Amino acid sequence: MNGDVEQLTQVPPGAPGKRLARYAERCVAGRKPDKRNLAHVRTLMANADEAFVVVDHTCRVRVYSEPAERMLGRTRADVIGHDIEVIDAEGLPEAVRGALEGRKRWPGAVVLHVRDRVLSCRATRFDGADGPGVAVVLRDDTDLVEAQERAEAILAGASDGIVVFAPDDLVTYMNPAAAEMLGPVAHQAVGKTVSLDELLGTEPVRSDDLLGLAEPATPTGQTREVTLSEPVHRVLEVRTNPVTDRGGQAIGTVASLHDVTAEREIAMMKNEFVSMVSHELRTPLTSIKGYVDLIVDGEAGEINEIQREFLTIVQENSDRLVSLINDLLDISRIESGRIHLKLEPIDVADLMADVADTFRIAAESAGISLEMKSARGLPRAKGDRDRVGQVLMNLVSNAIKYSPGGGSVTMSAARRADSVVLEVKDTGMGVAAEDIGHLFDKFYRVDNSLTREIGGTGLGLSVCKSIVELLGGRIWARSRPGQGSTFGFTLQIASEAMVRTPGVEGPAKAKGGKVLVVDHDPEIAALIETYLKKRGYEVVRAHSGREAIELAVSEAPSVITLDVILDDGDGFELLQHLKDDPRTSEIPVVVLSIVCDEGRSLRLGAADYLEKPIDQKRLVDVIGGLVGRVGSPVVLVVDDDRHVVGVLSRMLKRRGFAVAAAYNGREAMAAVEQTPPDLILLDLKMPVMDGYQVIQEVKSAEATKHIPIVVMTAHRIDRSKTEILQLAAEHIGKPFSAEKLAECVEEMLAKEGM
Repeated sequence: MNGDVEQLTQVPPGAPGKRLARYAERCVAGRKPDKRNLAHVRTLMANADEAFVVVDHTCRVRVYSEPAERMLGRTRADVIGHDIEVIDAEGLPEAVRGALEGRKRWPGAVVLHVRDRVLSCRATRFDGADGPGVAVVLRDDTDLVEAQERAEAILAGASDGIVVFAPDDLVTYMNPAAAEMLGPVAHQAVGKTVSLDELLGTEPVRSDDLLGLAEPATPTGQTREVTLSEPVHRVLEVRTNPVTDRGGQAIGTVASLHDVTAEREIAMMKNEFVSMVSHELRTPLTSIKGYVDLIVDGEAGEINEIQREFLTIVQENSDRLVSLINDLLDISRIESGRIHLKLEPIDVADLMADVADTFRIAAESAGISLEMKSARGLPRAKGDRDRVGQVLMNLVSNAIKYSPGGGSVTMSAARRADSVVLEVKDTGMGVAAEDIGHLFDKFYRVDNSLTREIGGTGLGLSVCKSIVELLGGRIWARSRPGQGSTFGFTLQIASEAMVRTPGVEGPAKAKGGKVLVVDHDPEIAALIETYLKKRGYEVVRAHSGREAIELAVSEAPSVITLDVILDDGDGFELLQHLKDDPRTSEIPVVVLSIVCDEGRSLRLGAADYLEKPIDQKRLVDVIGGLVGRVGSPVVLVVDDDRHVVGVLSRMLKRRGFAVAAAYNGREAMAAVEQTPPDLILLDLKMPVMDGYQVIQEVKSAEATKHIPIVVMTAHRIDRSKTEILQLAAEHIGKPFSAEKLAECVEEMLAKEGM
């Protein structure tokens, strides 16, 4: 039974409450209740959760229900007709007399403590035919109160801070942990209108704004990290969630504060430790790996087969150690948010071709067929080419390692909706279903005889996953034991604004072939010098910042390689000085260092960044690219087949040419107008504008008619356009060898005096 007599008299006639009201009035008046209602009323009172007590104007008890006997510990015989004082319940008589005398209405429940029970009491006066009376409704709230006390004890003992806000930012609850985290201001906040952001000292965002995040019955939240300086330095992970009622209506906000200071400090210490250990390993590894490579290449004289075998083992294990260090550093950078990504449009087919070239010999040695499939018209992807290449190389390397001789590994790329999808499929041993979900976890390795034999750290796939997700894509694996595996990932499609008609690669800065090598370690400086001299470069060495500045001015090198760890200062400061000085600002600087800070290097103006241990081929390619940009002939490659363009570009760059690319006639003409090339390699059959039109336009313009054109085609030449074709300097039929094409290009340019 809920409510009081005053409320009951307002319900429709015939309802139980109305009958109880009439029954109470008759009892107070000393009249016998209506027999029709008596049985029903008694049944209601006996089975109600609440106790029902009615007193007359003399405070004598007239009605006393069975639940009242249980709650108050007195029988009906002890109470009926007696003063209310006979009931041993402190506070009950005062409530009744106060209501009867009209001194006080009792709109809310009065809490009574009776026999270790907690009762809520509502006493309400009513006016009957024979005088006033008081109806008392009692409810046993002991279980509710105990549950509330348990909840408060749990919240009070929680290590996380809890703050509850009403919709108007009124703070209704704060546990001790939150008060301790937030400091003195927090103790005065309960009962006042104070937003969470005011408590945290952050930009004001009212908690009302968070209520809109809640869907009906499906509250969602926001998580952010906040650093506090008062009362002590803390890093808090703050999560806010709307609180909704059963109907989904937002009624407040709860904020949980998790102190992650220790975790962040431990993570920082771990990252610093990994970085320090990795850096300390990189310096000796650079020398070990570099000089072993030179010995194997015959730079120290002929070696016999046994020596070659032993040195090859050293090489392989050095490479494994370098790979492990790189994986550890990548994980450390990713977790600390220090990884630097250079977003650019990526020709995926060209990238796959590079990866295929890298693994061609390893695949052939293992008896594995390495194949590549690329959909025609594939758009360029948005990403960091080096990092995407790292992911692809990791997947291909794993596929080759875990595939048996006679098997195959296939790289493929296709467009799917708004993404470019790259997949690596192998015919290897496959992976069990229970292992698939863990393949991208750090340090996880499938436990079988082959993986134990091959070895590995279990970091490679975790690094791949992190890189792909940082680029806005996703990565997955599909496999069945004995049926091979497919690993795939997505990349976003590059926007139109990002994809521009390429001109000559990079700024034209370097001249000649002199390189200034700046490194505090004489052994490593000598190693770099050896690498470069093998390729015909003149090398000048400096071992300090002061010496580097003097030589940069006096020698005017084409390129500077710079280690940022120097005995007499900071290499980054030296880089800044070189870029600020008009005499050296135009000299491209390649940072070579164990310090992993690519982003800072590039922001200060470095042309490129390479980590130690130094990859000889990569170093030579970077230096060659910088030195070759000025004075080297520029070849424009025009073909609608991106794979063909990629293959030709790589071949020409290796021979010292600067390369521009276009994928149809219109792009070709835009490239010619922007930066006239020294020679054009041209396919005839293309969309938008074909090769015949390109020849006509180039040869009809005074500014470009001197540019030699080498036609490449796999199609029969249109006899009606023979006259146009005669304007080209040469034509080569597809397929052709790279050697033949290179000879043709060199011959044409020699005729032009280049």
